[in-house]
Amino acid sequence: MTNPYKKRIGQDENGLSDIYNILHAYKTENSAIDHAIKKLLCAGLRNGGKSKTQDYQEAIESIKRAIELEAGE
Repeated sequence: MTNPYKKRIGQDENGLSDIYNILHAYKTENSAIDHAIKKLLCAGLRNGGKSKTQDYQEAIESIKRAIELEAGE
């Protein structure tokens, strides 16, 4: 049986992976979940961007939206 926590992650020519490689490897099939994961992993990292707290709040809202999408609302 394959370990679902281990995935091969794509890398660029410098051997680096970005958040989109991770999201592609785990294939959530839900854009709202992808958005929440991105917000959580990159909270507060953008120059001149939002604070960690703002990114966490947006992740919560994205998770709520993902639940609505799964429920067909």
